[in-house]
Amino acid sequence: MFSAVARLGSFKAAAGELNLSPSAVSHQIRALEEELGVELCRRVSRGIRLTPDAARYADTLGKLFERMHRATVDVAAPGWSKPSTNVVRIMTPPSLATHWLTPRLPAFIEAHPGVDLRVFAVRTADGNADDFDITIRYGDAARWKGEARPLLKEIIQPYCAPRRIRGRKPLTAAQLLAQPLIQSRENALSWEAWFGQRGIAFDTSQVRPLQLDPSYVAIEAAVKGVGIILESSVLTEEHVRAGKLVAPLREARSPATSYWLVPLRKGAREAAIKAHRWLIDQANLEA
Repeated sequence: MFSAVARLGSFKAAAGELNLSPSAVSHQIRALEEELGVELCRRVSRGIRLTPDAARYADTLGKLFERMHRATVDVAAPGWSKPSTNVVRIMTPPSLATHWLTPRLPAFIEAHPGVDLRVFAVRTADGNADDFDITIRYGDAARWKGEARPLLKEIIQPYCAPRRIRGRKPLTAAQLLAQPLIQSRENALSWEAWFGQRGIAFDTSQVRPLQLDPSYVAIEAAVKGVGIILESSVLTEEHVRAGKLVAPLREARSPATSYWLVPLRKGAREAAIKAHRWLIDQANLEA
């Protein structure tokens, strides 16, 4: 996306080429700037101007993309570059893309080899469903009921690496206060609220959770034994299944929000219908 903006000199032109809205492109560039910690684009009256850092970055990327294209042309079968009529663009919250959708993509590709699936990991507040064929939202029922159907329900509870409780009985909620706690801005439930639900005082002057963002970074930190996270059963299921994360308390579940699937637009293409149905089937396997 950045390469298209740099080459075309405007969010609008890049949006047209990528078949997205200018606001979606702008949000993605802003997210990239936050991730890299540098300014890439300066907004001017008739478009954008690249910063010196961005210009060097764009030049390097352009050369890499050209080399990749030439290498692909050399090895590909004749006619491979014809435009696909089976492109399906999925918008999903970033953490769901990382922990739930990505591990399942090999199965989708095997089942539907002709579908050109493209996943856009976008925060709920930043994404416009009109820019995508399939949209997954995150939030409680009051927010999305009537606009989308439930896809995945989650349980929020503490998780940690097995070695943190090895040789001990399950901890109590109060004992967690003596453990390193990890939180993320994306958490549906804060530690303070979680302890409050159990009538346990949470003194922020004494207990200050380690802030790690985005949530997949917090999850990986917990896997490595840094501390205890308060996370979704959906996002941690892969690590729990592999034995990398465990629940340190017997009963610590909290009511949770859900992931929602926006209905397909009228006249959706067959490829989008297949992908939409596949997502529902995958979610039903979790039920």
